[in-house]
Amino acid sequence: MKRKMIGAAAAYLAGLFFASFFTDIKYAAVLLVILILLIAKGMRGKDLIMLVFCFSAAIGSYKAYERLYYERVVSLAGTAGDFEGRILEIESYSGDLSLYTLKGELNGISGVKINYFGSGLDAEYGDILRLENCKFSNYSNDYVFRNRDIFMAEGIFLSADYPENVTLERTHSNHVKNALMNYREKMLSRFRSRMDGETGNFLGAMVFGEKRGLDSDMQTSLYRCGIGHVMAVSGLHVSVIAVVLMTFFSRLIPGRFFSFFLMNLAMLLFITMAEWPVSAVRAAIMIDFAYSASLFRRQNDSFNSLAGAVLILCITNPYVIYSSGFLLSITASFGIGVFGPYMADNFSERKFIKNAVIMICTNVCVFPLSMKYFGETSLIAPVINLLLLPFCSAALVGGAIYVMTGGFLPILKLIEFMLNPVLAVSDFISRSNLSYFYFSGKYSFVIIIFAAAAVIAVHFVFNKRALTAAVIALVFGAVLICSAISSMIAYNCIRIAFLGRGSSAAAVISYKGNTRIFDLSGYYNTPVYVRKYLCENGISRADSIVLTENEPSQYSAYISEIKPMTIGEWYVGDDMFVYNAENIFEFSGEIVFDYDDVYIFYRDESLVIDIDGESIIVSPADKGKGFVVSGTAMDHEIFIDRTENSGINNFEITLSVNGGYEFRRL
Repeated sequence: MKRKMIGAAAAYLAGLFFASFFTDIKYAAVLLVILILLIAKGMRGKDLIMLVFCFSAAIGSYKAYERLYYERVVSLAGTAGDFEGRILEIESYSGDLSLYTLKGELNGISGVKINYFGSGLDAEYGDILRLENCKFSNYSNDYVFRNRDIFMAEGIFLSADYPENVTLERTHSNHVKNALMNYREKMLSRFRSRMDGETGNFLGAMVFGEKRGLDSDMQTSLYRCGIGHVMAVSGLHVSVIAVVLMTFFSRLIPGRFFSFFLMNLAMLLFITMAEWPVSAVRAAIMIDFAYSASLFRRQNDSFNSLAGAVLILCITNPYVIYSSGFLLSITASFGIGVFGPYMADNFSERKFIKNAVIMICTNVCVFPLSMKYFGETSLIAPVINLLLLPFCSAALVGGAIYVMTGGFLPILKLIEFMLNPVLAVSDFISRSNLSYFYFSGKYSFVIIIFAAAAVIAVHFVFNKRALTAAVIALVFGAVLICSAISSMIAYNCIRIAFLGRGSSAAAVISYKGNTRIFDLSGYYNTPVYVRKYLCENGISRADSIVLTENEPSQYSAYISEIKPMTIGEWYVGDDMFVYNAENIFEFSGEIVFDYDDVYIFYRDESLVIDIDGESIIVSPADKGKGFVVSGTAMDHEIFIDRTENSGINNFEITLSVNGGYEFRRL
C-alpha cells in the first residue's frame, strides 16, 4: 500500500460504521466481500494486518466509549436531580429563549454535557448554571428533527427539563469567547441592517453558518439548486479565508512560519465564531496539511490530507460518525479534491469542461447522503455551481474582509449586488420539479446504497475512468427507472401519512395526484412535518387543507411554512376573515371529499378514509390524549400519543385499490 494514511483512515472509518450502524450479523458478508476484493487486488500481508488493526481499533474505541461513558450517562434518563455546570455554548432564540450547553459532574461522572432550554438568564460563556430538581431526558430522532444524532456527535446525551429553580453565577472567566461571540452578533446585525433582509441573512449564513434568520423557503431553493453548501462553514469558507489571511500576512510580515502561525490563530478565532462546525474543523486540518507541506518543501496530496483529517476527527470523537455534517463534508471533499480531478484528468487543457466534470463527480459522491438526510438531491448542481458559485465566492471574500477589518470598508452594498442574482435565480429555478430528484418508498435508500456499492466495486476492481463513468451513468439510470416505477405504483394507491411529534398531528392523504391535508391538532409545529413529507414526495400542490383547531394561528403557520406550494382550498371550523383570500371556506364540523372509489369524511374530530369498503379510521383517544388509527383495512390499532410522546407517529399507510395494506415508518 503506497499511501498507508488513506488505508488507515478508510479502515478506521469503516470500523466506526460497523460498530454503530452495521451491527447485524448479516453485514459480516459485506466484510468478507471487501476482504476478498483486497486479496484479489494483490494486497500484501502487512497491509492487511494494518487495515485489520485500524478496523478493530475503531470498533474497540467505539465500544469502550459506549460502555464506559455513554451508557452510564444515558442510564440517568428519566431520573430527577440537581445539576451544576459551566456554560459552554449559548444558542439564542426568539422570545428571550436560549439553549445552554453545560458541562459538569453528574452522579459521579465527570465532564458530562447537558442541554438546558430556558429564558431570562442573560448568561455569558463560562458562567455557572445551577438547576435544582430537574428531570433528565435523553434525545431521540424523528421524521424531521434528528436531535439524537446531532447531539450525540457533540457528546451531549441528556437534557435537563422543568427545574424547580435556576440560579446563575457570574464568573467573568471566558473573556475571549464572549468577546468573539459579541463581535459575531455585531457583524450579523450589520449584515441585516445594512443589506436587505434576505441577502443580509444569506451573508450571515455564508460567513458564520448562521441559518436561523434565513427563510426556510429560500434555504430549500438554494439546496435544490445545489449551492446550499455555501451556508455550511466548510472547505470553501476555510480555503477562502486561509488564502486571504496568508496573502495578507505574507505581504506584511516576514517569515513563512510566523505567517503560518498567525493564519492558524485567525482561523481558530473564526471557527470559534462559527461555533466549531465539524466540517470547518475538517477543512482547517486539511489546510494545515497543505500549508505545512509547502513550509517543509514537501508535496501536498489532497487524498492524504483528507485521510489525515478523518483519522484525527474519528480518533478524538468516536461518535462523530453520527454527524451528517461530517459525512457530507468528507464525501464532498473527496469528490472535489480526489475523485473529480481523477475523472477530469483527460480534460486538463479544457478548464471549463474539467470544472464541469469535477462538479458532476462531487454531486455523484454526495448523492447517497443527500438522499438520506434531505430526501432529495439537486439535478442541476453542476451547472448552477459553475454559474453562481463565483458570485458566492466573491461575496464570501468580501464578507470575510469586512469582518476581519471590523466593518471599516463600505462593501456591503457591493456584496448585496452580487448575492441578489444568486437568490433570484435559485428561487426561480427551484420551483420546477425538474431541478431536483426525489425517490420515496420503503426501499429507496437501500437501492441507492446498492447502486453506490456497484460503482465502488467496479472502480476498485478495474480502475478505468471510462468504465467507471459508464457504470455511474448506468446505475443512475437504473435509480431513475426505479424511482419512476415507485411513483407509478404510489400514484395508483391511496397513501395516508400521519405526521407530527408530541402535541402535533396531521394526516396527509394522497391519491392519483390529489392531496388532502387534515390538521388534527392545531399545534404550531405541525406544518414543519407536513412540509417535509410533501417535499420528500415531490408534491407541489395540495387540493385542500382542513384546519380543525386554532384556525387563525394555524393558517398563518401553514402560509409561512409552505409558501412555495399551491393550496387549492382552505377549510376552517370558525368564521375566519382573511383579506383578499377567496379560497377559504367554513365547514360546520363536517366535510366530505368523494372520488370514484375513495371516500374521505371528517366529523366530530374523527376522520374516515374508505377505499372500496376498506377503511382507515382516525378517532380521538380518551381525554384528548391522542388519536387511535384503526379500521377494516388494518390488522391492528395504532396509538398516536399527544401527551408523553411515546406513541407511534410519522408513519405511512398505503392501501391498494386491488386490496393490500402496507405500513411504513417515515
